[in-house]
Amino acid sequence: MSTVYENPWFKVVREDGFHWVEENGASNGAAILAVLDGHSALLVRVQRPAQGKRIMLEIPRGYGEPGESSLQCACRELQEETGYRATAAQLTLLGRYRPNSAILASSVDLYLAQLSSADLVSAPDDEAIAIEAVPLQALPALLQDGTLDDGFTLAALAHYYARAQG
Repeated sequence: MSTVYENPWFKVVREDGFHWVEENGASNGAAILAVLDGHSALLVRVQRPAQGKRIMLEIPRGYGEPGESSLQCACRELQEETGYRATAAQLTLLGRYRPNSAILASSVDLYLAQLSSADLVSAPDDEAIAIEAVPLQALPALLQDGTLDDGFTLAALAHYYARAQG
């Protein structure tokens, strides 16, 4: 295996004629479906340059810091992006997501966070343009009309709905 390209965020590797991307912090990264007061999902509006600077509605997510568990990452990212603080006891592991198993070595843990309004402890960082509390019953329509099309969000919702059915 050889490294073809590398920067502080990822590297492209090659082995036996195949290429893939290894992202720093992906193995302990997290995406969080945060349910507020049992009736709304906290979503962030973010601009994604890789999507033509499109403004997207997504769940909070991020990659882990060195030595950080995915659970610790989930708690940190949730507070950074939304201002809501969650304890480990408020989070449930929903599953694991591999964004593109053909070219990305990444796999990220998906969490469900059960929050109350009292968990809002700070202002969010400036990564998100806005934080939206979307009623849970509105999510299926946002899936159907394509408003929610980010892979992390789709994967977390798939796990969430599968748990509700089981």
